[in-house]
Amino acid sequence: MFSIKLKDIDFDKTFKSGLFYFFYGRKPERRILAGGKILTLGFAQKNSILSVSADCSLGDKEKKIIKKRLRYCFGADEDLTEFKTLCSRDRVLKNFLPRIKGTRIISAYSDFEALVGAVVSQNNSYTHYRDQMLRLYEKLNFKQESYLGNLDGFRLGYKSAYLKNLAAGYGKTPLGKIKGIGPYSLNLFEIFQKRNYGAFYIDCLTEKIMRENYRINSDLDKASKKLWGKWRGLALAYLQRFFERKPQNT
Repeated sequence: MFSIKLKDIDFDKTFKSGLFYFFYGRKPERRILAGGKILTLGFAQKNSILSVSADCSLGDKEKKIIKKRLRYCFGADEDLTEFKTLCSRDRVLKNFLPRIKGTRIISAYSDFEALVGAVVSQNNSYTHYRDQMLRLYEKLNFKQESYLGNLDGFRLGYKSAYLKNLAAGYGKTPLGKIKGIGPYSLNLFEIFQKRNYGAFYIDCLTEKIMRENYRINSDLDKASKKLWGKWRGLALAYLQRFFERKPQNT
């Protein structure tokens, strides 16, 4: 077991929010591939300390690598003071500020996993996305070579071919040239995985939020820069969370 000190992060609140690419079941635990072996991590927070347990022994070097990755995934070193100030002045986000405080986006453990999630989320509801990602996680985890086989049993439709393209091209081909990884997926990847909150994506829910809550019907990209500047991707992530009905990890 090892621990991570968290500042201004409520792990339980974040976990229940569902705003992540990291957990897929209803318990705060996760299988990862580390040092050539698969291990299961469990998470529990007391005060500002997040305790992380493992189902097998880990050497000091392995612990250091995993701890560093988890700090990144949980945004443990991010300062969102400026973003929360922006939210307090925003006509919509100010109403959700109590739900925003203490939470973070949680990034996927690996970039390949994040890209799988970006493909699966295409033209998908959050509920179906979570169900499909859970099945992939349980059967294949996110080992790249596992996605080269027959994926028909996962009922992903056209996305099965996209995931095979991703598995074949990842690490060899620029992401934008892999069939199935278009601007939408790339921007999701930038926001949720690279934690580049200046990125932005437009889908049907984005259009609905902007139209119904901000009375903006055109040039959403320009409008988002004016509203939220360098935080527009994070603002959108929270808005989508609040305006699409999503199951919580309760």
